[in-house]
Amino acid sequence: MNILNKIGNNLWKSNSSIYSSLIKKTSLITLSVGIFSILISSSVLDGFQYSIKEKIFDFSGHLNISNFGNGLSFKNYPIDTNSGIGSNYQEVNEIEDAIPFVLLSALIEKNNKSEGVIFKGVDIKYLDKISPHLYYKNNIEKLSNSIIISSSHSEKLNLNVNDTVSIFFPNDPPVFRKLKIKSIYDTGLEEFDNSFVFGDIDLGRKIYGWDENYASGINLYLSNDEHTISTYEKIKNLSSYDEFIETSESKYSQVFDWLKLLDKNVVIFFIILSFVACFNMISVVLIFIMDKVKTIGILKSFGTKDSIIYSIFYRAGVHILIKSLLISNFFAFVFIYVQSKFKIISLDKDSYYLDFVPIKFEILKIILINMSLSMIILISIYLPIYFIGKISVNDNVKFN
Repeated sequence: MNILNKIGNNLWKSNSSIYSSLIKKTSLITLSVGIFSILISSSVLDGFQYSIKEKIFDFSGHLNISNFGNGLSFKNYPIDTNSGIGSNYQEVNEIEDAIPFVLLSALIEKNNKSEGVIFKGVDIKYLDKISPHLYYKNNIEKLSNSIIISSSHSEKLNLNVNDTVSIFFPNDPPVFRKLKIKSIYDTGLEEFDNSFVFGDIDLGRKIYGWDENYASGINLYLSNDEHTISTYEKIKNLSSYDEFIETSESKYSQVFDWLKLLDKNVVIFFIILSFVACFNMISVVLIFIMDKVKTIGILKSFGTKDSIIYSIFYRAGVHILIKSLLISNFFAFVFIYVQSKFKIISLDKDSYYLDFVPIKFEILKIILINMSLSMIILISIYLPIYFIGKISVNDNVKFN
């Protein structure tokens, strides 16, 4: 075995021509770049999906409870938070929090400019959920006589923090309020930025004339979004007859369908790069074999079995693979660390919902990608190696 190792090492290190040396270096670089690209694309996709989903879940929860009547008319029908899911959600371990809210149609006006919005009355627990998306986080423990607007509304109406705006609620009778802008949020998602302003839930209840146990709905937050479907089935048994349950994934299906489509793109990208990596490996091993035909003939003339010669050249392919894996993974980890910490690569927020390229490091997925690629490439190495069996001592003499 030591002799075979020495022969394999000598064959790999020796270069019969400048072309074989160039091919080995090129194959090492291209294979490393391919593996690096797959690792980074997977991490970016995971980071992108995670960031978008977290924004939606922060603002809307994983599940939404509302009154069935709200989908049948323009009138806002309340639910009783002291009955149904509002009083029994603690029985479901997957539910981390249940936060009530009140929705009202409103018109925000300043300097003769106005914009139609949805006023969402919330409490302090909801503000804690959305605080990572606020520009100004000071003094937002309560929203009494104040609101939080989006950066989109801020630009359209030329509004800033501490400005006072007029809010018109087309209720019966209509209600006017002067409210101070407490903070500005930004998600990059039109579904929120172009629609919602956030205010005090007690103001919403007062306008509707509701008691403190009534709300337009409840946002349910789960400990893990992977439990959404199973939790949905559980809480159906806890709901009252007039409660409508909807997942945020269903409510914002366009965004989630788009995110799922990205999964397919990465799979296609993985298949293409795997094919390129295999073709590259087959080419370099085949060229390496052709470059060492004389050596193969000599080994065969001494009675060396084909299986032994196969193993020598197979190790040469494995040598390339191992080096490529080490190089690509090292640079991938460096890139993931630098981008996640310093966010050096930016994005157009209007197109991608984010202003930087997000990265999510999932060690199990990276290991799976490395193992899958390694298996595919190791299998591909066998294809050119069987060409060795076609080489005879006589052919070698003629070749030389």
